[in-house]
Amino acid sequence: MMRKGIIEIIKKENVKCFPVNIEDVKIEGFWKFIMGRNRKVSIPLLYKLFVKYKTIENFEIEAGVKRGKKTDRLATDSDLYKWIEAVSWDLQNEWNDKNVKLLDKLIELIKKAQKKDGYLNTAPYIKKKFENLYSHHELYCGGHLIQSAIAHYRSTGKENLLNIAIKWANLICKKFSKCKIEKTDGHPEVEMALVELYRTTKEEKYLKQVEFFLELEKPNYAGGLPNIPFLKFKELYGHAVRILYLCSGATDFYIETGNKRYLKVLKNLWKDLVQRKIYITGGISSRYEQEAIGFPYELPNLRSYCESCASIEGMMWAYRMFLIKGDCEYFDIFETILYNSFLSSISFDGKKYFYINPLSSIGNHERKKWYRTTCCPPNIQRFISLLPGYFYSISDDGVYVNLYDTSTANLKLYSGRKVKIEQKTEYPWKGKVLISVESGEEINLYLRIPKWSEKTEIKTNTAVYKPENGKYFRIKAKDQIKIEVNFDIKGEFYTGNPNIESIRNCLVIKRGPLVYCLEQIDNPKINLFNSLLWEQKLKENYEEIFGGTITLTGEILTSNENLPLYEKSRNLKINYRKEKFKAIPYYLWANRGKSRMNIWFLKR
Repeated sequence: MMRKGIIEIIKKENVKCFPVNIEDVKIEGFWKFIMGRNRKVSIPLLYKLFVKYKTIENFEIEAGVKRGKKTDRLATDSDLYKWIEAVSWDLQNEWNDKNVKLLDKLIELIKKAQKKDGYLNTAPYIKKKFENLYSHHELYCGGHLIQSAIAHYRSTGKENLLNIAIKWANLICKKFSKCKIEKTDGHPEVEMALVELYRTTKEEKYLKQVEFFLELEKPNYAGGLPNIPFLKFKELYGHAVRILYLCSGATDFYIETGNKRYLKVLKNLWKDLVQRKIYITGGISSRYEQEAIGFPYELPNLRSYCESCASIEGMMWAYRMFLIKGDCEYFDIFETILYNSFLSSISFDGKKYFYINPLSSIGNHERKKWYRTTCCPPNIQRFISLLPGYFYSISDDGVYVNLYDTSTANLKLYSGRKVKIEQKTEYPWKGKVLISVESGEEINLYLRIPKWSEKTEIKTNTAVYKPENGKYFRIKAKDQIKIEVNFDIKGEFYTGNPNIESIRNCLVIKRGPLVYCLEQIDNPKINLFNSLLWEQKLKENYEEIFGGTITLTGEILTSNENLPLYEKSRNLKINYRKEKFKAIPYYLWANRGKSRMNIWFLKR
């Protein structure tokens, strides 16, 4: 039976956990609204924009069915492929015959645009194949072609797009090798795509091709990536999206080969990320220059970049690392990104997007429907379509509950045992989660206890537990069992490592997985960049905004004085006054027009 998961692992001895079929998990709570909005608003609107801005027309001209001038936007083919992937995965969430027919129409167009040798790219600036791998992104686009083909195949069972992708991949295997083209793309992505194609077709040559790309010295033109083979990487730096794609591909490669040299490098790179180079929102990339990850602890707020695509690739990598060992830390990071940096990247109405997600703003940021480089919108859409597949993972002896939301999952373990799990909750607003499990045989249920929940309580029919946070807690389940989980969700104050210059001696507010911010529209009397905050009991308020939201209120000292740029310390006197503030979840900022915003405030 064909499995329908995000990835499908062959070498099971190298992992502890395995993906589940996307169609086996139905989300009915917080994320149902976002997934429905994605399906009904975001995906159709982006297709109309593809027509308007000639993304589709490029393929029509390349196929010879239309005459005209192509758009020369960078890597525009990949935008359509990611959109096809979004629609394909979403068919597992809700079948749509109209979308199936539209995909078949687009696939036929793509087939006509493909050359006899398998080459496929519509960009008008490419005069010779594989001549400029830095600028032209041919392998990057081809990687997304493969990913969309696999999504389409797993969701529909059709091989029409898969055959196109295989033909393209076979050309790559033929052209790129020692004594032929000994280079790799300026934008990694093809590595993880080729591993997944190996998993789908069982053709070893695709896995060997990945090894060839990973072992090449990264050329100087590779977007700021280290000019060394992957196994020599010591830390994460360079273009954030590219390095995270590469890490995901290398993780997939390790899983299918068991080459522990790769695992050692991956663990070091992950440690470098989470201990020195990630924002509290889960945002990744601190520099506008080359959209890059900076030095250790280089995490500015106003000039933070945090590209939306980097958030997505960060979660993809975290998921793959989790599968290897089943450790909680990976999904703790995944959840942080998901509810903050990722969710902020799309407007509440599903029509506009952030390319960057700063942690503070002077009021000059707003989401847009369209960017000349349109990588983020379809990437966001495909990830939302994939989301049910991340909620659970299976192992030889049970089920891992990775994320929490009202949902129903009908899962089948590799042993053949069937398990039904139901969640009822108002997470992330409330910490109570009711879980019922039905299983004919005894299984282990592993519940993720987030690091932020210090006083979690778990109740079953027979016992009460106080699990350790930051780990998975095991419960033996047989027949029918009901479990009540109470996470410790409340407004709390966090501080940062003093090595982070931009937030030294500052406080930020979090509530459960959500980071909170102050927006000027709610706080017109407060100077968001000259205020003092202190730890205090915050009042929680339910407000009928954005479908129902928990806001937090408290007190802050603020000053609007016109101060000199520099002054002798003994002469500088600031007259602060006390004001009440209102904080909203960070992901909702800039949904009511342009506004000043900040999350970090000096500690009183």
